[in-house]
Amino acid sequence: MAADDLVQRLLDHCALMCETGEEGPIADAVAERYADHPIVRVGNSLVVGEPSGDRPVVALVGHLDVVAPTDDDREPRVEAREGGDVVVGRGTSDMKAGNVVAMRVYEEVASGALASDRDVVLVLYAAEEGPAEDNELAAVLDAVPWLGDVALAVVLEPTDGEVQLGCLGGLHATLTIPGRQAHSARPWHGRNAVTRAGRLLTAFDELAPVEVEVDGITFRDVWSITQASTSNGRNVIPGSFAINLNLRFAPSRDVAAAEAELRDMVATIAADTDAGEVAVEVTDTAPPAHPHATTPAVAAFVAATGAPVAAKQAWTDVARFGQIGVPALNYGPGRTDQAHQRGEYVEVAALHAAYERLVTFIGTAVEA
Repeated sequence: MAADDLVQRLLDHCALMCETGEEGPIADAVAERYADHPIVRVGNSLVVGEPSGDRPVVALVGHLDVVAPTDDDREPRVEAREGGDVVVGRGTSDMKAGNVVAMRVYEEVASGALASDRDVVLVLYAAEEGPAEDNELAAVLDAVPWLGDVALAVVLEPTDGEVQLGCLGGLHATLTIPGRQAHSARPWHGRNAVTRAGRLLTAFDELAPVEVEVDGITFRDVWSITQASTSNGRNVIPGSFAINLNLRFAPSRDVAAAEAELRDMVATIAADTDAGEVAVEVTDTAPPAHPHATTPAVAAFVAATGAPVAAKQAWTDVARFGQIGVPALNYGPGRTDQAHQRGEYVEVAALHAAYERLVTFIGTAVEA
């Protein structure tokens, strides 16, 4: 293939912008490209390829949707930058660079151009960037039961070329700080819930990240206040103050244990800061994924690629594979610092490096 094949693939892939909820055109294009291959479509998500029945299966996984573009990345293009060429465009790093690498590797295995002891399948799914309940990967895993038996799922999210193992779990909770409503001209008739929360907010702001080691991989637990609101008029002393608390936690415990930890932390801080009887409502949960660093398929990928290994300090869909017992890892050419940024880009060199490493792994003999 021509040296710029991956670049042209990425430009074409990014030309189909397809924000979350509007993935129909890009799903149609992928389905048309692979019309002669075994294919299952679920909504606007596709599984391309199928197991032969006598070889381990590697699933190359990516999402088709992107967040809203900006004027700096609406038009996909190649630009020369100091250090080398880059492809600019919405979704280049998150995560269409990973998709095109996966698609080329799949095609080379399917055509016999790349000899392998493994079967390779593509899982390209919709609605990753939106609410978790709309993410179509869950429906795909339900509709294609043999995906629960694959030897390894490689999720090609942006990882800066690192093999990022596991992922954090997440909890969102609404904390409601009580007060007593009053007229703002006579605040002594009430209790201002916003100012009452001041010391509690400071206490959470001062919580340092906590390093947690799992399978020799270091994750960080972090607590963040991400939203705050009242429902009163501007001349009313607020009788309640709601804040969103987000806990990201290492895969050293499950969601239930993390929720109990969150509730204990809120109760302790509320008592220490005189915030009153703070109500806690958990509104969203996402399970973590174990790094599986010693699982043979994961260890083989790390050994074959020689890529640096780190923890995934975020949540990704490796967790969905973990829930059905499939070892999974994050590896992709995209830059983490470019995800959702204006003028999003990926280096051409990183695109080719990820391809070469993936080819090396897929072409490495499976140990008996």
